[in-house]
Amino acid sequence: MNKPKINPLVLIGLIGMLTIGTNFSTQLYRAFWGNQDIWWTARTMQLPIEDSKNNFKLFISGKLLQKHLADGSLFALDRNGEQYRVVSKDVTIRLNNWNKVKSSILTNALISGVLFGIVITVLVIGLIQVFGQKKKSC
Repeated sequence: MNKPKINPLVLIGLIGMLTIGTNFSTQLYRAFWGNQDIWWTARTMQLPIEDSKNNFKLFISGKLLQKHLADGSLFALDRNGEQYRVVSKDVTIRLNNWNKVKSSILTNALISGVLFGIVITVLVIGLIQVFGQKKKSC
């Protein structure tokens, strides 16, 4: 009795579809439907205002926040109700890094998508070979 031979291309295609396909779909899910609110700078690692000047600019009454701080035109109240001048070390920033993370996820998804396409092509070629052999033997 002849054992049916497994076509290696079909085997590679099936395994690749399961592994690479799962990875690809997971990355797409994370990029488009994943939690976007977990990528904020940690509260314990807030950035000084000077480190955030490339990410955003904050204006108060049409004047840049850094200019207010340099001019000493901002004041705040402490817990006792005493007024004090706000300096740059009093201002810290938490940034949402979702755009950078999403870009990284989509880059990996692109690579996985190309590999997934290759694996599907290998599977289809293997299936064509298998069905082509069955027609010849009949």
